[in-house]
Amino acid sequence: MLTRSWHATWPHHPDGSHPGHTYTVLKFAPSTRPACKALFLVALTVASCSTPVIPAATPTSSTIRLQVWATTSTVTLLQDATQEYGLTRPNLVVETKVGNHATLASQTMQEQSAYFISNHLEPNDSLWAAPIGQDGIAIIVHPQNPVTDLTIEQLRGIYLGQISNWRELGGEERPIQVISREAGSGTRLEFQRLVMGDRMTTQAAVVVPTHVAMQANVAANPNYIGYISAGALGDDVNTVAVNGVLPTMEAIQTNAYPLRSTLFMIGVDEPAGETRAFIGWLQSQPGQAVVARRYAPLLP
Repeated sequence: MLTRSWHATWPHHPDGSHPGHTYTVLKFAPSTRPACKALFLVALTVASCSTPVIPAATPTSSTIRLQVWATTSTVTLLQDATQEYGLTRPNLVVETKVGNHATLASQTMQEQSAYFISNHLEPNDSLWAAPIGQDGIAIIVHPQNPVTDLTIEQLRGIYLGQISNWRELGGEERPIQVISREAGSGTRLEFQRLVMGDRMTTQAAVVVPTHVAMQANVAANPNYIGYISAGALGDDVNTVAVNGVLPTMEAIQTNAYPLRSTLFMIGVDEPAGETRAFIGWLQSQPGQAVVARRYAPLLP
């Protein structure tokens, strides 16, 4: 029987919020990002399966513990992954927290046995990191908004406050209301890196604490524009193409979509024991099949 324990700490209210296959052999090599240690895969294939969520159970002396956290936009991936991984670990207990990138990075430095999933990694970060998938930053608008494509330059102009009416972009005579994630959000940090550079988002932006709140606000108001992880997209908003490309899994995987980011498992040091085994599994055939439910896998 699979046992698990979820200890979730939300910084904000959530609603504002096959047999015969061989696992990947892993090796460690220097990252392509300065001063960052990274884990790389040697081989990947594809598999898939799914199971229901199992209720938490009291840990025993034979418990296998994982201390793995997730940002608000990647917590469903963590739940899916540990659920599948636990099928081969009958006494698995997962201890986790949910927060934004900056909060989890800070807490990881204090609790050095913890690792967390994020779609952001600072260029000069000294933290250890392993790629586990590929993500994109999706631009979202209200379903009634006729604007279907924006260039990066137009998107930057919107978030600088220089383009303030949808009519300027081929839309209706409506003011544009920008929505941004909070400071410390990994998705905001990636949007800053990919779109804004060293420029600041307009002070007129509405700031929300989660991707759930971002999507809910955009779905409720035809003036709004926002951005979320492509892996968290819902059906109640329209996705805008960027430079003529939509953030489909194929476009992200082939680098055709311009606002692409990498999903990382991040920690202080190179992991050992069960944590290392779990990250290796995430980069393997069955783990990548779980990642591919919502994100682009590392390789086709």
